[in-house]
Amino acid sequence: MAQQVWCWGRDVEHPDENLLIHFGFERHRDRTSADRSTCYRLDRDQLHVALWGFGMFFGCRELGGLYLNRFQPIPRWAPVESLSLAIHWPDELPVFDRPQGAHQWQRARKLWRSSLLWIADYEAWVRATIGLAYRRECVETWLRPFVRAEKMVAAWRFLGRRGWEHQEQPLTQSLKRYTIPAVAA
Repeated sequence: MAQQVWCWGRDVEHPDENLLIHFGFERHRDRTSADRSTCYRLDRDQLHVALWGFGMFFGCRELGGLYLNRFQPIPRWAPVESLSLAIHWPDELPVFDRPQGAHQWQRARKLWRSSLLWIADYEAWVRATIGLAYRRECVETWLRPFVRAEKMVAAWRFLGRRGWEHQEQPLTQSLKRYTIPAVAA
């Protein structure tokens, strides 16, 4: 997730245009802070996505919402499908936690899969719109590249098929066992 958030940050600074805006996000800045924290928000029908430098929110009507922290990508669930436009810092987020009970787990699992497949689709869009060379450049400037640019779409799709609550070992160990095929753009 840290690498993905880095790439989204590069997309904001793309020399021709802000790619998040081009994709359909709206920019919401915190005007009360000198740091001017920014939230990028996408609202499409029942889907609500918010991106910040500290993480991602993915919400859907009837399912609630997931929060993925940039540096601790353990999904957290809440029964909220959308967030306030005034959220710009992690301490302003509502309480997210592990789901409780079968119904909440079912909803959270659907959100987990949908959020990771949504990221894969966004990455496929970047590749088709701007090109693989651009994403390679973004990944190369990241201090700790984990997934090569040409494998990002496949990696997110692979993770979207994994169960969230049954992780016996760290994700890095799980990924070492698999060869993630490149996905044609």
